[in-house]
Amino acid sequence: MKKWTLSRAALMIALLISLSICYCRAANYSEVRYNSGLSVGLLQKDSINPVEVFDQVWQIFNTNYPYFEHRGIDWSALYKVYRSKLTPESTDDELFSTLCAMLGNLNDGHVNLNNRNTEFNSGVTNGLKMEDFSWKLVRDKYLKGSYKSTPDSLIYYGWIDNDVAYLRIRRFPSYEVVNSYLDPIIQELMKAKGIIVEVRGNSGGTGSGVEAIVSRFADQQRLYEKVYWRMGPKRDFSNLTYHFIKPRGPSQFTAPVVLLQNKFSESSSEGFALAMRVLPNVTSVGELTGGCFASYYAERLLNGWSVTLPYSYAVDQNDFCWEGIGVPPNLRLINTKEDIAAGNDKVLELGVNLIKAGGHVWKEAQGSLKDLRISLVYQFLESSDKIGVPAAVAEFKKLKKNNPEGVYFSFQELMANTGILFSKNKIDVATALLELGLKSFPDDMTTMSFLAQAYVSQKQPEKAKELYSKVIKYKAYFPWERSALSKAEAFLNNK
Repeated sequence: MKKWTLSRAALMIALLISLSICYCRAANYSEVRYNSGLSVGLLQKDSINPVEVFDQVWQIFNTNYPYFEHRGIDWSALYKVYRSKLTPESTDDELFSTLCAMLGNLNDGHVNLNNRNTEFNSGVTNGLKMEDFSWKLVRDKYLKGSYKSTPDSLIYYGWIDNDVAYLRIRRFPSYEVVNSYLDPIIQELMKAKGIIVEVRGNSGGTGSGVEAIVSRFADQQRLYEKVYWRMGPKRDFSNLTYHFIKPRGPSQFTAPVVLLQNKFSESSSEGFALAMRVLPNVTSVGELTGGCFASYYAERLLNGWSVTLPYSYAVDQNDFCWEGIGVPPNLRLINTKEDIAAGNDKVLELGVNLIKAGGHVWKEAQGSLKDLRISLVYQFLESSDKIGVPAAVAEFKKLKKNNPEGVYFSFQELMANTGILFSKNKIDVATALLELGLKSFPDDMTTMSFLAQAYVSQKQPEKAKELYSKVIKYKAYFPWERSALSKAEAFLNNK
């Protein structure tokens, strides 16, 4: 069965390519323009009022940041605290330090501020040196200098002794890359009594690689995460994407596995920790991960600086949000810098001893076997390849009608895969999928814009005009929505 997949980060890439969003980095920042919404055309640097830039940043977060309530943050109070520190005569350094101080209260690793010279990160590890893990120590002492790596040097593997294998994921490759080289590695390690899986110090990577790797340890399909997305003019988190793991590849390693994690395990590593913790053969050792899960995007500021922030709301299979907390280990143990300096990785040693003792197997993860729904987007894409578009449309409608509690229609998956279909010139498939999407999300301007583009490609300008005429009535909050609005205005003005 053909696999249709795209990472969370690649969602943004697909949107940017398909909608021609113009907030990418440029050599000359003064030439970057926005069409509408919070960002406007940039003026010369000397004419930028730092107070206006501060207000812009505050308003971007006020409108789009999803975790104020969850993190217990009074954003309006912070405005009063930090806005008073600036005047129209404030310097760039004063503006940058004030914004960093305000954003630092979020303690969110996906919040970054870049002034083109310095990048500030709001996360708990910002400015900290990782002293509880040393790859050199593991490599030289525990692997005895004998290990292998993948061609991209993102994964290292070897043997601690004849019973215990070691797999270090330095960063997460994409799903396609993982599939190209992981199975021979698993086969090589299959004879182990147990595997140590290392993500300490892994700050993320490509989200699709998470499920691709975990699938090689999975015993059956399990739910591990649900992500909510803003939809429609009310901008409520009304659409849900379900994230599952299930066995993939020729074989799975289901003997004891110990996951090593620390607070420098962030972003995709935290999704990985969520996924691994629902497997009954996996035990995690270390400390809480960094606590930043959500997908994030970038905004260009009036003065040419940029800021990133999350825009989705992620929970585990039991609807608990670990954002700002981090995924807890089953067994908490942290190396001190003195341990590492003395050449002792106590966290790794505990993992090895657990495996030699037969593993630390936990009972069935609560909630992981519930809500094992079918993705209507991926089902449609697979069916359209096999039986054609009209039959896939009919199957889509039948599934949605007859099994509403057993399926889900993800806006995120719709947008991401539409971008892929456009890039592959599969306009007929994209059109049919978007028409189904518009019936489910009738008030979404991005879906309208994509479908209008598809109609233009198919020489159906009247249908495109009808949709673009609706798009211009909406207010844009995100860069891709501003691009959709700009496209609609350009199309209608040329008619």
